Amino acid sequence: MQPANGTEGLRTAGPGERWVLRVRQTDGSASDLVGWLVGIDRNDGSDGAGEEVAVVDGAVDPAVAGDEAPRWRVPLTDVVVARRAPAARGGPDVGRTPPDVLERLGVEAWAVELEPLGDWTLRAASGFTGRANSCLAVGDPGLPVPEAAAAIEAYAAAHGIAPMAQVVTGSDEDAALRAAGWAETYVATDVLATRLADLLGDRPADPRVGVDEELTDAWRAAFDAYRSSDVDPAVVTRLLDGRRPRAFARVEVDGEVVAVARGHLSGGWLGVAGVWTRPEHRRQGLGTAVVLALAGWAARRGARWCYLQVETANGPAHGAYAALGFVHHHRYHYLAP
Repeated sequence: MQPANGTEGLRTAGPGERWVLRVRQTDGSASDLVGWLVGIDRNDGSDGAGEEVAVVDGAVDPAVAGDEAPRWRVPLTDVVVARRAPAARGGPDVGRTPPDVLERLGVEAWAVELEPLGDWTLRAASGFTGRANSCLAVGDPGLPVPEAAAAIEAYAAAHGIAPMAQVVTGSDEDAALRAAGWAETYVATDVLATRLADLLGDRPADPRVGVDEELTDAWRAAFDAYRSSDVDPAVVTRLLDGRRPRAFARVEVDGEVVAVARGHLSGGWLGVAGVWTRPEHRRQGLGTAVVLALAGWAARRGARWCYLQVETANGPAHGAYAALGFVHHHRYHYLAP
């Protein structure tokens, strides 16, 4: 029979599981410790003697540059109660976050040059991707919309890119720019979202996946195979390297990176982009594996939700993400003069 305090469950738990331990303090009180189980060890490091201890990693604070996860060694005899916790912190339903708020949170996730225009944000990256080379038009630009439209055109001309505005479909900004003579261009995109706790569920960590917090040459080579471009490679590097905290998930086979994804954290949200698997390695679950690895990385940094963008017309991708629990949050498209 499993002991009432749950420590037997700790002994059989898998590495990476999230647990809550109520730990007895020296003054007789108790406090809760929440973290990810590394394993069960002995306090003297030997195999045959010594007190059993649970080795647990705490969360990383993404607001502190270079912060590392604390690691605790908790004697099992000090554990009053142990119970398995959800893989990530809970939180309100993703629908509680308005589209304009989520779009603003994602501004720095995929950007090179940024310049404010009231609440709007002008963006440029030498033409590499629509999202990084359009004005995010959400909120009040601080001047009449026709004048804001002219400012977008001037900014685009100065940066050698085509003038475009990204708007939430059906929003006031969408209607106002259309009234100013702008029309839909480029591809419509759906933003899908889910809670990290729901995404991770009880799925164990996939040992095939590694997550780096620095952009490596091998990861970059795989990304270039996925999205080749004649844009200056240094600009693409600036976009991918981006603004911290961000991470790069990868799967290697015979020394070659065959699946990648990139994650960025902002306001408790993980933004996932660049999910790709080499064609000869598809249908092995690698795309799912890299997304889940980033979700685990984000959960250890206090994130609660995840979003990603999928072209509206990409039915297979929609089906795959729906199977993981992602739901439609909102749609955006681009307008041009």
